[in-house]
Amino acid sequence: MRVSRFQKKTTRPSQNGDDSIETTSPKVPLNPSGKVNRFAAQYSNQKPQRKFQNASSLTNPGYRGHYKQKDQNSPNNNPELNSKGNKPVLNSYQQYNEMKQKLKDQQKLGNANKLTMQRTATIPKKTDSRKRNLEKEKERIKIKIPEFITVSNLATIMHVPLNKIIKSMEDLGFENVRHNYILEKDNAILIADEFNFEAIVLNANTVEDIFSEPVKPGKLKPRPPVVTIMGHVDHGKTTILDYLRKSSVVEQEFGGITQHIGAFTAITPESKKQITFLDTPGHAAFLKMRERGAIVTDIVILVVAADDSVMPQTIEAIKHIKKTGVPLIVAINKCDKHGVNIDKVVGDLASHDIDVEDYGGETQTVRVSGKTGLNMDKLEEAIITLSEMLELQTEPDGVANEGWIIESKVEKGVGYVATVLVRRGTVKNGDILVAGNTYCKVRGLRDENGNSIKKAGPSSPAQVFGWKELPVGGEFVIQAKDERRARKAVSHRIAREKAIKQREEVEQINEQRSEEVKELARRNKIAEMKMAGLDTSALEKLEDESQCIQCNYIIKSDVFGSAEAIKESINGIGNEEVKANVILCETGALTQSDLELAKTLNAQIFCFNLAVPKEISLAADREGVAIKEHNVIYHLIEDVTTELTSKLKPKIETKVLGEVEVADVFTISTKTKKISIAGCKVTNGTIKRTSNVRVFRNDEQIYEGTLTSLKYVKEDIAEARKGNECGLAFDKWDKFEAGDKIQVYEDIEHTRYL
Repeated sequence: MRVSRFQKKTTRPSQNGDDSIETTSPKVPLNPSGKVNRFAAQYSNQKPQRKFQNASSLTNPGYRGHYKQKDQNSPNNNPELNSKGNKPVLNSYQQYNEMKQKLKDQQKLGNANKLTMQRTATIPKKTDSRKRNLEKEKERIKIKIPEFITVSNLATIMHVPLNKIIKSMEDLGFENVRHNYILEKDNAILIADEFNFEAIVLNANTVEDIFSEPVKPGKLKPRPPVVTIMGHVDHGKTTILDYLRKSSVVEQEFGGITQHIGAFTAITPESKKQITFLDTPGHAAFLKMRERGAIVTDIVILVVAADDSVMPQTIEAIKHIKKTGVPLIVAINKCDKHGVNIDKVVGDLASHDIDVEDYGGETQTVRVSGKTGLNMDKLEEAIITLSEMLELQTEPDGVANEGWIIESKVEKGVGYVATVLVRRGTVKNGDILVAGNTYCKVRGLRDENGNSIKKAGPSSPAQVFGWKELPVGGEFVIQAKDERRARKAVSHRIAREKAIKQREEVEQINEQRSEEVKELARRNKIAEMKMAGLDTSALEKLEDESQCIQCNYIIKSDVFGSAEAIKESINGIGNEEVKANVILCETGALTQSDLELAKTLNAQIFCFNLAVPKEISLAADREGVAIKEHNVIYHLIEDVTTELTSKLKPKIETKVLGEVEVADVFTISTKTKKISIAGCKVTNGTIKRTSNVRVFRNDEQIYEGTLTSLKYVKEDIAEARKGNECGLAFDKWDKFEAGDKIQVYEDIEHTRYL
């Protein structure tokens, strides 16, 4: 008979006296009395499992896994041998008791740990530290995070307590960390790594954009030059253009100054060649527009008035021209005026690093008069000559169209309209154009005179219809193959712009929140000082002075360029006490939602070159919203400056009116109480009953306030002059003594200006 390894052979005499018979019985431990223990017998009858194969496993719960027998003669690997290679000292009953005690202990810990005891014990192997690190790296949990995330949201994603993350950030060097602190992606990845997470940042970098095609030399052809006119206010830029175009541009502009960029094509009277002109505004408010004009231009004509010479905005234009590296021609205008000093103008230009021809340089200088036409033919010749030297060329066809947005506006009955200066290719109806964060399928084209045209070639300005949104002036225009590609490119640009804007805002938000924490700590400190009975008047006065008043404005304009310039100008007005803040700057008609925003944020509305609808005007009156209309930007800026000035605290000047010395102190009784009166003599100036007073004792001020009584003997008097005696009583103070000095003064308010 086959004997199981869990059974043992036993020999008993046969009943008939024959040879002994071998039988099998379970290998059951016996107690000292020789009886079989029922529990042990029941345990030994269970399904065979690899348990407790080594006596040492009973006392070392850290051993796990399968027992691996390496050497049968080793005491650790053979349960039948002890440390000397003999039979173990422990008998089966002792092993059973140890096993039973172990099971009882595990029952107290629960079924989970009880199951752990049923595993076979092995000695754990030592693992190389680098291998453990690699295993740990494999176990890192991947999480997806946006480019910007608050600390609390990161804690939620990682399922890590917020206080642990804050503690980790403080250990990494972060300061003033709170639950709403915004983390950039790099910092979020670093913190996630501290908790063994692999952060994957979601962004829009994989989305396609549209880029310019390489130049095709075989298709290059000459193109007309694009000329920008720059200069100081009222130096005659538009007058020169008016002569060249033979139309009254000046009369179309409010206030006689150019409000936004005008682009037009002119055929010069003498050379009969085409030139595209950009008339950029000359005053400081339109700096952004002027910069944009120099970006898209081939040649700059710097207009300098002979009677004014170089002015601040002339210097500004020179700096910008040098920065962009655009070729320059100087037109000294108003040379028809009597007594002008042209040599001084040339010298001033040379002093600002303009290498004029008069001093042996390369910059052409032409003396002209836009009013009389003096030397205008020479100015045309200078432009044509310089353009031929520049060898201006482009591909009129066979490539994707490219250009620049000169200006944009919302036109009633048409929608969004943008003036595009074509630089490459030819724009036609049906083309798909992308500019910044919008695109269009061209539904119509107009020239600068409002006439419909079928196409616009290189260096030609054209008004383009069909935009999905209003494009921003100065944006680069490029043609897409189809609307699907255009939408994809716009989506990418919007996502990218949003990420950039968020990056800029995050630092501001964190800085603001850090200041809030400091402000809260400061206020708590003041409260503690008050509770301790300390003087906090100086701190509170400093607090009042540190509060900056903010005036909110909403700008609505006819074209984007003007709106942009107004915003730049208004945001620059103010100081540390009061400042202007443009909360909305848009093109298009005023709407009800604009009124609601203005009411919510207590803002004024400025409409530039726009008429306010009657129903909107009535609604504004009901809601108490101020709406002001302007056609000239100077007047708008003056309006804002006046309002901000009115909110400045006046300058206080203290003027000493007289001095009094206390000779004695008297007490008089009234119907209700006793009053202390200071008997005084006026030593200097005049004292009035309405005067403010300061009381000094030993050159130290002990009181500041107002008078409640001014008497001579028992009569109330209005004033007391030098040498007169009088009695004084002060508001809520009567601690004066003989010998005190009293200074009488008044505060004079002076209006302050920005």
